[in-house]
Amino acid sequence: MPSPRRRAPLALTTPLLLTATSAGRTALTLAGIALLLLLATTTALALRTAYARNPAHRTAAHRTLRVLLRLAPWYRDHP
Repeated sequence: MPSPRRRAPLALTTPLLLTATSAGRTALTLAGIALLLLLATTTALALRTAYARNPAHRTAAHRTLRVLLRLAPWYRDHP
């Protein structure tokens, strides 16, 4: 298995290598669209969590938001 130092340049150059082909550009475009859709869903749930009138709706939206945030690698789930 390559060391972390050897993987970092590969991780940085992979998008550049993928954009050399039309299939790579399509894959990167679809990945970007998926991330934007996830961001839009998370934002909508965050707003619903903040402004829901019914406590049950607020709780459900809050739980769903926490599940979505677990997908983010930098999010630390606090108990």
